[in-house]
Amino acid sequence: MLKVPAREIADRIVALQSLLLENDVDAAVIRQNADLYYFTGTVQDAHLIVPAAGRPVYMVRRSVERAESQSPLRPIVPLASMKELPPAVFDACGARTPRRLGFELDVLPTNAFFFYDEQLFPKQRIVDIGGLIRQVRSVKSPWEVDVMRRAGDISRAVADAVPDILQEGMTEFELAGELERVSRKAGSLEIIRTRTFNMEMGFGHILSGPDAAVLSYTDTPTGGPGTSPAFGQGPGARRIRADEIVNVDTMVSCHGYLNDQTRNFCLGRPPSEILEAYRFVQSVHERFRVLAKPGSITGKLYETVLRWADEAGWAAFFMGWNDSRVTFVGHGLGLEVDEFPFIARGHTLALREGMTFAFEPKVIIPDVGIAGLENTYVVTEAGLESLNTASEELLVL
Repeated sequence: MLKVPAREIADRIVALQSLLLENDVDAAVIRQNADLYYFTGTVQDAHLIVPAAGRPVYMVRRSVERAESQSPLRPIVPLASMKELPPAVFDACGARTPRRLGFELDVLPTNAFFFYDEQLFPKQRIVDIGGLIRQVRSVKSPWEVDVMRRAGDISRAVADAVPDILQEGMTEFELAGELERVSRKAGSLEIIRTRTFNMEMGFGHILSGPDAAVLSYTDTPTGGPGTSPAFGQGPGARRIRADEIVNVDTMVSCHGYLNDQTRNFCLGRPPSEILEAYRFVQSVHERFRVLAKPGSITGKLYETVLRWADEAGWAAFFMGWNDSRVTFVGHGLGLEVDEFPFIARGHTLALREGMTFAFEPKVIIPDVGIAGLENTYVVTEAGLESLNTASEELLVL
Protein backbone atom coordinates (compact mmCIF):
# COMPACT_ATOMS: atom_id res chain seq x y z
CA MET A 1 0.00 0.00 0.00
CA LEU A 2 1.38 3.38 -1.04
CA LYS A 3 1.77 5.79 1.87
CA VAL A 4 2.29 9.53 1.68
CA PRO A 5 5.84 10.32 2.88
CA ALA A 6 6.22 12.21 6.15
CA ARG A 7 8.17 14.96 4.39
CA GLU A 8 5.23 15.55 2.06
CA ILE A 9 2.81 15.96 4.96
CA ALA A 10 5.18 18.27 6.84
CA ASP A 11 5.70 20.54 3.84
CA ARG A 12 1.96 20.79 3.19
CA ILE A 13 1.20 21.68 6.81
CA VAL A 14 3.91 24.36 6.80
CA ALA A 15 2.54 25.86 3.56
CA LEU A 16 -0.97 26.02 5.02
CA GLN A 17 0.26 27.53 8.29
CA SER A 18 2.02 30.27 6.36
CA LEU A 19 -1.25 31.21 4.66
CA LEU A 20 -3.15 31.06 7.96
CA LEU A 21 -0.71 33.55 9.48
CA GLU A 22 -0.87 35.76 6.41
CA ASN A 23 -4.69 35.85 6.57
CA ASP A 24 -4.95 36.27 10.36
CA VAL A 25 -6.57 32.86 10.95
CA ASP A 26 -5.66 31.31 14.30
CA ALA A 27 -6.37 27.70 13.35
CA ALA A 28 -7.86 25.57 10.61
CA VAL A 29 -10.31 22.77 11.30
CA ILE A 30 -10.31 20.44 8.29
CA ARG A 31 -13.13 17.98 7.68
CA GLN A 32 -13.46 17.14 3.96
CA ASN A 33 -12.09 13.80 2.76
CA ALA A 34 -9.82 15.01 -0.05
CA ASP A 35 -8.32 17.68 2.21
CA LEU A 36 -7.88 15.21 5.06
CA TYR A 37 -6.02 12.84 2.78
CA TYR A 38 -3.83 15.65 1.46
CA PHE A 39 -2.78 16.87 4.91
CA THR A 40 -2.70 13.55 6.80
CA GLY A 41 -2.20 10.75 4.26
CA THR A 42 -5.38 8.92 5.24
CA VAL A 43 -9.14 9.32 4.94
CA GLN A 44 -10.95 8.75 8.22
CA ASP A 45 -14.02 10.16 9.97
CA ALA A 46 -11.97 12.86 11.64
CA HIS A 47 -11.09 16.50 12.25
CA LEU A 48 -7.62 17.84 11.58
CA ILE A 49 -6.68 20.85 13.70
CA VAL A 50 -3.89 22.96 12.19
CA PRO A 51 -2.91 25.97 14.32
CA ALA A 52 -1.26 28.89 12.57
CA ALA A 53 1.77 28.16 14.73
CA GLY A 54 2.36 24.94 16.58
CA ARG A 55 1.70 21.25 16.21
CA PRO A 56 -1.35 19.88 14.34
CA VAL A 57 -3.67 17.41 16.05
CA TYR A 58 -5.60 14.71 14.19
CA MET A 59 -8.79 13.84 16.08
CA VAL A 60 -10.26 10.61 14.75
CA ARG A 61 -13.65 9.11 15.42
CA ARG A 62 -13.17 6.12 13.13
CA SER A 63 -10.71 4.48 12.80
CA VAL A 64 -7.83 5.49 15.08
CA GLU A 65 -5.95 2.28 14.33
CA ARG A 66 -6.06 2.78 10.57
CA ALA A 67 -5.10 6.43 10.93
CA GLU A 68 -2.05 5.48 13.00
CA SER A 69 -0.96 2.87 10.47
CA GLN A 70 -1.41 5.10 7.40
CA SER A 71 -0.56 8.64 8.53
CA PRO A 72 2.88 9.93 9.58
CA LEU A 73 1.18 12.81 11.40
CA ARG A 74 1.24 12.84 15.20
CA PRO A 75 -0.46 13.14 17.57
CA ILE A 76 -3.48 11.11 16.50
CA VAL A 77 -6.10 11.06 19.25
CA PRO A 78 -9.58 9.56 19.51
CA LEU A 79 -12.61 11.85 19.23
CA ALA A 80 -15.30 10.22 21.36
CA SER A 81 -17.55 13.29 21.49
CA MET A 82 -17.77 16.54 19.54
CA LYS A 83 -17.57 18.31 22.90
CA GLU A 84 -13.88 17.36 22.92
CA LEU A 85 -13.19 19.40 19.79
CA PRO A 86 -13.23 22.99 21.20
CA PRO A 87 -10.74 22.36 24.05
CA ALA A 88 -8.46 20.54 21.60
CA VAL A 89 -8.55 23.52 19.24
CA PHE A 90 -7.85 25.93 22.09
CA ASP A 91 -4.96 23.78 23.33
CA ALA A 92 -3.46 23.60 19.84
CA CYS A 93 -3.47 27.41 19.68
CA GLY A 94 -1.41 27.67 22.88
CA ALA A 95 -1.77 30.49 25.33
CA ARG A 96 -3.68 32.72 22.92
CA THR A 97 -7.45 32.18 22.78
CA PRO A 98 -8.36 31.84 19.09
CA ARG A 99 -10.53 34.54 17.57
CA ARG A 100 -10.78 33.40 13.95
CA LEU A 101 -11.15 29.75 13.00
CA GLY A 102 -10.93 28.52 9.44
CA PHE A 103 -13.30 25.89 8.04
CA GLU A 104 -13.81 24.62 4.48
CA LEU A 105 -16.99 26.65 3.99
CA ASP A 106 -16.93 25.98 0.24
CA VAL A 107 -17.84 22.34 0.92
CA LEU A 108 -19.14 22.22 4.52
CA PRO A 109 -22.91 21.56 4.72
CA THR A 110 -24.89 24.46 6.14
CA ASN A 111 -26.28 22.42 9.04
CA ALA A 112 -22.75 21.43 10.02
CA PHE A 113 -21.65 25.07 9.87
CA PHE A 114 -24.47 26.14 12.19
CA PHE A 115 -23.50 23.39 14.62
CA TYR A 116 -19.85 24.46 14.72
CA ASP A 117 -20.71 28.15 14.80
CA GLU A 118 -23.52 28.15 17.36
CA GLN A 119 -22.83 25.11 19.53
CA LEU A 120 -19.08 24.53 19.57
CA PHE A 121 -17.46 27.89 18.81
CA PRO A 122 -20.01 30.61 19.65
CA LYS A 123 -17.34 33.14 20.67
CA GLN A 124 -15.12 32.61 17.65
CA ARG A 125 -15.58 33.90 14.14
CA ILE A 126 -15.61 31.13 11.55
CA VAL A 127 -14.08 32.09 8.21
CA ASP A 128 -13.65 30.26 4.93
CA ILE A 129 -10.26 28.70 4.21
CA GLY A 130 -11.36 26.61 1.25
CA GLY A 131 -9.52 28.94 -1.11
CA LEU A 132 -6.34 28.81 0.97
CA ILE A 133 -6.37 25.02 0.96
CA ARG A 134 -6.95 24.93 -2.79
CA GLN A 135 -4.05 27.34 -3.21
CA VAL A 136 -1.71 25.00 -1.31
CA ARG A 137 -2.95 21.98 -3.23
CA SER A 138 -2.64 23.66 -6.65
CA VAL A 139 1.15 23.16 -6.84
CA LYS A 140 2.13 19.50 -6.91
CA SER A 141 5.33 18.11 -5.46
CA PRO A 142 7.58 15.78 -7.48
CA TRP A 143 6.12 12.90 -5.43
CA GLU A 144 2.57 13.86 -6.45
CA VAL A 145 3.54 14.29 -10.09
CA ASP A 146 5.07 10.82 -10.02
CA VAL A 147 1.79 9.33 -8.78
CA MET A 148 -0.05 11.26 -11.49
CA ARG A 149 2.33 9.79 -14.07
CA ARG A 150 1.24 6.37 -12.87
CA ALA A 151 -2.37 7.45 -13.37
CA GLY A 152 -1.36 8.43 -16.91
CA ASP A 153 -0.03 4.90 -17.43
CA ILE A 154 -3.49 3.55 -16.52
CA SER A 155 -5.08 5.91 -19.04
CA ARG A 156 -2.69 4.65 -21.69
CA ALA A 157 -3.66 1.05 -20.92
CA VAL A 158 -7.30 2.04 -21.48
CA ALA A 159 -6.62 3.77 -24.81
CA ASP A 160 -4.37 0.96 -26.01
CA ALA A 161 -7.13 -1.56 -25.29
CA VAL A 162 -9.74 0.13 -27.49
CA PRO A 163 -8.65 -1.38 -30.84
CA ASP A 164 -8.94 -4.92 -29.44
CA ILE A 165 -12.34 -4.30 -27.82
CA LEU A 166 -14.22 -1.91 -30.11
CA GLN A 167 -16.62 -3.67 -32.47
CA GLU A 168 -19.39 -2.48 -34.71
CA GLY A 169 -22.77 -3.18 -33.11
CA MET A 170 -21.66 -3.11 -29.47
CA THR A 171 -23.29 -0.45 -27.33
CA GLU A 172 -21.47 2.51 -25.86
CA PHE A 173 -22.31 1.13 -22.42
CA GLU A 174 -20.75 -2.22 -23.27
CA LEU A 175 -17.57 -0.56 -24.51
CA ALA A 176 -17.41 1.57 -21.36
CA GLY A 177 -17.80 -1.51 -19.19
CA GLU A 178 -14.96 -3.34 -20.93
CA LEU A 179 -12.67 -0.31 -20.71
CA GLU A 180 -13.50 0.23 -17.05
CA ARG A 181 -12.49 -3.39 -16.47
CA VAL A 182 -9.13 -2.61 -18.10
CA SER A 183 -8.64 0.43 -15.88
CA ARG A 184 -9.45 -1.49 -12.71
CA LYS A 185 -7.03 -4.29 -13.60
CA ALA A 186 -4.37 -1.62 -14.25
CA GLY A 187 -4.87 -0.22 -10.74
CA SER A 188 -7.50 2.51 -10.98
CA LEU A 189 -9.50 3.14 -7.80
CA GLU A 190 -12.50 4.42 -9.78
CA ILE A 191 -13.05 7.05 -7.07
CA ILE A 192 -13.57 10.40 -8.78
CA ARG A 193 -13.73 13.21 -6.25
CA THR A 194 -15.12 16.65 -7.07
CA ARG A 195 -15.37 19.81 -4.99
CA THR A 196 -18.24 21.54 -6.79
CA PHE A 197 -21.71 21.01 -5.36
CA ASN A 198 -23.83 18.58 -7.41
CA MET A 199 -20.99 17.83 -9.80
CA GLU A 200 -21.11 14.10 -10.50
CA MET A 201 -18.57 12.03 -12.37
CA GLY A 202 -18.30 8.48 -13.56
CA PHE A 203 -15.58 6.59 -15.38
CA GLY A 204 -16.02 8.72 -18.46
CA HIS A 205 -17.93 9.84 -21.52
CA ILE A 206 -17.67 6.94 -23.96
CA LEU A 207 -19.78 8.36 -26.78
CA SER A 208 -20.30 7.72 -30.48
CA GLY A 209 -21.69 9.44 -33.55
CA PRO A 210 -24.48 12.01 -33.18
CA ASP A 211 -25.22 10.98 -29.57
CA ALA A 212 -21.79 12.28 -28.60
CA ALA A 213 -23.02 15.81 -29.31
CA VAL A 214 -26.00 15.46 -26.95
CA LEU A 215 -25.56 17.93 -24.12
CA SER A 216 -26.19 17.19 -20.46
CA TYR A 217 -26.67 19.03 -17.16
CA THR A 218 -22.96 18.92 -16.36
CA ASP A 219 -20.68 21.91 -16.82
CA THR A 220 -18.65 19.99 -19.40
CA PRO A 221 -18.28 20.37 -23.17
CA THR A 222 -19.58 16.83 -23.76
CA GLY A 223 -22.45 14.99 -22.17
CA GLY A 224 -24.23 12.14 -23.89
CA PRO A 225 -27.68 10.80 -23.03
CA GLY A 226 -26.58 8.20 -20.49
CA THR A 227 -28.75 5.21 -19.67
CA SER A 228 -31.17 6.82 -17.22
CA PRO A 229 -32.54 10.24 -16.23
CA ALA A 230 -31.07 9.46 -12.80
CA PHE A 231 -27.62 10.06 -14.28
CA GLY A 232 -28.23 11.73 -17.63
CA GLN A 233 -24.71 11.72 -19.01
CA GLY A 234 -22.11 9.33 -20.33
CA PRO A 235 -22.47 6.20 -22.47
CA GLY A 236 -25.89 4.96 -23.46
CA ALA A 237 -27.59 2.11 -25.28
CA ARG A 238 -26.70 3.37 -28.73
CA ARG A 239 -24.97 0.79 -30.93
CA ILE A 240 -21.67 1.87 -32.42
CA ARG A 241 -21.63 2.06 -36.19
CA ALA A 242 -18.99 2.20 -38.90
CA ASP A 243 -17.80 5.54 -40.31
CA GLU A 244 -18.44 7.55 -37.15
CA ILE A 245 -16.24 8.80 -34.33
CA VAL A 246 -16.07 7.03 -30.99
CA ASN A 247 -15.03 9.51 -28.30
CA VAL A 248 -13.24 7.84 -25.37
CA ASP A 249 -13.02 10.44 -22.60
CA THR A 250 -11.97 8.74 -19.36
CA MET A 251 -11.04 9.66 -15.80
CA VAL A 252 -8.90 7.26 -13.76
CA SER A 253 -7.53 7.40 -10.23
CA CYS A 254 -4.17 6.16 -8.98
CA HIS A 255 -3.99 6.31 -5.18
CA GLY A 256 -6.53 9.12 -5.31
CA TYR A 257 -4.67 11.20 -7.93
CA LEU A 258 -6.51 11.63 -11.21
CA ASN A 259 -5.73 11.53 -14.91
CA ASP A 260 -8.12 12.88 -17.54
CA GLN A 261 -7.69 11.75 -21.14
CA THR A 262 -9.65 11.88 -24.41
CA ARG A 263 -8.80 9.85 -27.49
CA ASN A 264 -10.85 9.32 -30.68
CA PHE A 265 -11.36 6.18 -32.75
CA CYS A 266 -13.28 5.26 -35.89
CA LEU A 267 -14.37 1.99 -37.48
CA GLY A 268 -14.07 2.91 -41.13
CA ARG A 269 -13.89 6.38 -42.65
CA PRO A 270 -14.27 9.39 -40.30
CA PRO A 271 -16.73 12.12 -41.35
CA SER A 272 -14.82 14.85 -43.19
CA GLU A 273 -16.01 17.55 -40.77
CA ILE A 274 -14.75 15.58 -37.80
CA LEU A 275 -11.42 14.87 -39.44
CA GLU A 276 -10.90 18.58 -40.13
CA ALA A 277 -11.93 19.49 -36.59
CA TYR A 278 -9.60 16.89 -35.14
CA ARG A 279 -6.64 18.33 -37.01
CA PHE A 280 -7.57 21.68 -35.48
CA VAL A 281 -7.65 20.42 -31.87
CA GLN A 282 -4.31 18.68 -32.44
CA SER A 283 -2.85 22.00 -33.55
CA VAL A 284 -4.30 23.70 -30.48
CA HIS A 285 -2.40 21.30 -28.23
CA GLU A 286 0.82 21.82 -30.18
CA ARG A 287 0.59 25.61 -29.89
CA PHE A 288 -0.64 25.59 -26.31
CA ARG A 289 2.27 23.44 -25.10
CA VAL A 290 4.61 26.20 -26.26
CA LEU A 291 2.46 29.11 -25.06
CA ALA A 292 1.64 28.02 -21.50
CA LYS A 293 4.58 28.60 -19.17
CA PRO A 294 5.13 29.67 -15.56
CA GLY A 295 3.79 33.21 -15.23
CA SER A 296 1.17 32.84 -17.98
CA ILE A 297 -2.22 34.22 -16.90
CA THR A 298 -4.96 31.61 -17.16
CA GLY A 299 -7.67 33.93 -18.45
CA LYS A 300 -5.41 35.30 -21.16
CA LEU A 301 -4.51 31.76 -22.22
CA TYR A 302 -8.22 31.00 -22.54
CA GLU A 303 -8.85 34.06 -24.71
CA THR A 304 -5.96 33.09 -26.98
CA VAL A 305 -7.34 29.59 -27.51
CA LEU A 306 -10.79 31.05 -28.18
CA ARG A 307 -9.23 33.31 -30.82
CA TRP A 308 -7.61 30.29 -32.47
CA ALA A 309 -11.02 28.63 -32.70
CA ASP A 310 -12.53 31.75 -34.24
CA GLU A 311 -9.71 32.09 -36.77
CA ALA A 312 -10.12 28.43 -37.77
CA GLY A 313 -13.87 28.82 -38.23
CA TRP A 314 -14.85 26.58 -35.33
CA ALA A 315 -16.03 29.17 -32.78
CA ALA A 316 -19.72 28.20 -33.06
CA PHE A 317 -18.95 24.58 -32.13
CA PHE A 318 -15.96 25.02 -29.83
CA MET A 319 -16.51 23.61 -26.30
CA GLY A 320 -20.22 23.13 -26.98
CA TRP A 321 -22.81 24.65 -29.27
CA ASN A 322 -25.63 27.21 -29.12
CA ASP A 323 -25.88 28.69 -25.63
CA SER A 324 -24.37 25.60 -24.02
CA ARG A 325 -20.71 26.37 -24.70
CA VAL A 326 -18.64 26.17 -21.53
CA THR A 327 -16.29 29.03 -20.72
CA PHE A 328 -13.13 27.02 -20.06
CA VAL A 329 -10.70 24.83 -21.97
CA GLY A 330 -8.82 23.38 -19.00
CA HIS A 331 -9.37 22.50 -15.35
CA GLY A 332 -6.95 21.80 -12.53
CA LEU A 333 -6.56 18.16 -11.62
CA GLY A 334 -5.13 16.26 -8.68
CA LEU A 335 -7.12 14.66 -5.89
CA GLU A 336 -10.22 16.35 -7.30
CA VAL A 337 -11.48 17.03 -10.82
CA ASP A 338 -11.95 20.74 -10.25
CA GLU A 339 -8.78 22.02 -8.64
CA PHE A 340 -6.85 25.21 -9.43
CA PRO A 341 -5.88 26.36 -12.03
CA PHE A 342 -8.77 26.83 -14.48
CA ILE A 343 -7.94 27.88 -18.02
CA ALA A 344 -11.15 29.86 -18.14
CA ARG A 345 -12.77 33.17 -18.92
CA GLY A 346 -11.93 35.93 -16.48
CA HIS A 347 -9.45 33.96 -14.38
CA THR A 348 -6.33 35.85 -13.32
CA LEU A 349 -4.24 33.12 -11.70
CA ALA A 350 -0.70 32.83 -13.01
CA LEU A 351 0.63 29.38 -13.84
CA ARG A 352 3.32 28.09 -11.51
CA GLU A 353 5.78 25.27 -11.94
CA GLY A 354 4.23 22.08 -10.55
CA MET A 355 0.62 22.97 -11.35
CA THR A 356 -1.32 20.22 -13.13
CA PHE A 357 -4.42 20.55 -15.27
CA ALA A 358 -6.42 18.77 -17.95
CA PHE A 359 -6.52 20.64 -21.25
CA GLU A 360 -9.44 19.62 -23.44
CA PRO A 361 -10.11 21.57 -26.65
CA LYS A 362 -13.14 19.96 -28.26
CA VAL A 363 -15.35 20.63 -31.25
CA ILE A 364 -18.94 19.42 -30.85
CA ILE A 365 -20.92 19.27 -34.11
CA PRO A 366 -24.68 18.63 -33.68
CA ASP A 367 -25.97 15.50 -35.45
CA VAL A 368 -22.40 14.53 -36.38
CA GLY A 369 -20.23 13.98 -33.31
CA ILE A 370 -17.17 15.16 -31.41
CA ALA A 371 -13.55 15.83 -32.24
CA GLY A 372 -11.61 16.15 -29.01
CA LEU A 373 -8.17 15.58 -27.60
CA GLU A 374 -7.41 15.84 -23.88
CA ASN A 375 -4.20 15.49 -21.93
CA THR A 376 -3.28 16.06 -18.31
CA TYR A 377 -0.31 18.44 -18.22
CA VAL A 378 2.20 19.48 -15.58
CA VAL A 379 3.72 22.96 -15.77
CA THR A 380 7.52 22.86 -15.92
CA GLU A 381 10.12 25.58 -16.18
CA ALA A 382 10.35 24.95 -19.93
CA GLY A 383 6.60 24.73 -20.54
CA LEU A 384 4.06 21.92 -20.43
CA GLU A 385 4.77 18.21 -20.11
CA SER A 386 2.01 15.76 -20.91
CA LEU A 387 1.39 13.00 -18.39
CA ASN A 388 -0.48 11.06 -21.10
CA THR A 389 1.60 8.91 -23.40
CA ALA A 390 -1.13 7.24 -25.47
CA SER A 391 -1.10 8.03 -29.19
CA GLU A 392 -2.70 11.37 -30.00
CA GLU A 393 -3.71 10.32 -33.52
CA LEU A 394 -7.32 9.69 -34.51
CA LEU A 395 -7.06 5.93 -34.86
CA VAL A 396 -8.94 4.49 -37.85
CA LEU A 397 -9.56 0.78 -37.22
